[in-house]
Amino acid sequence: MRAVAQLALAAGLAVVLLRDPAARAQEIAPPVIVIVDVQQILRDSAVAKNVQVQMDQRTDRYSKEVAVQENELRRTQDELERQRSLLAPEAFNAKMRDFQQRYDALDHGVQATRQALQQAYNDAMTKVESTALQIIADIAAERKANLVVTKAAVLFTAQGLDVTSEVIRRLDEKLPSVPLAVAQDANPLSPAAPALKTAPGKN
Repeated sequence: MRAVAQLALAAGLAVVLLRDPAARAQEIAPPVIVIVDVQQILRDSAVAKNVQVQMDQRTDRYSKEVAVQENELRRTQDELERQRSLLAPEAFNAKMRDFQQRYDALDHGVQATRQALQQAYNDAMTKVESTALQIIADIAAERKANLVVTKAAVLFTAQGLDVTSEVIRRLDEKLPSVPLAVAQDANPLSPAAPALKTAPGKN
């Protein structure tokens, strides 16, 4: 009997919901979907490509600067080896300490530059992503969409739901480039970094 009463109550509630306009208004609105490929935006947009080009150029330049210093240190080390038998132990040890300090300074500078470059790249791409997300929100509002889905989660999509190309177009117009702001003191050859001396015996 109790089960019958519960079924009757449920049926009555269903009838009320169907007849009551207020109840129908509380029903969930049908989904209006837009689909976006965020990874494509962060890869193919002009600003993303610009940031990557800046990163490659900075990395290449720093690599060449470090190579020059490494060659200088190798020459210094070779010169020290030649002077080992000619110098008093105290003088040789002093030159070795100087060499080690210069080597450590270069190693520290390289690590600092690598970290600074990565941080600058991350900061620039964060700005790109933030701007892209705002554009996606604008497009969703224009289309009165109540659901934005990443393309990676979609197996099939009807034509017209994917707004990736439109996002890229607007992003290219709104944010054509973002400067890669690398801390100046992170550069191994910046004034803040220890300058390398000439090789011992060649002063």
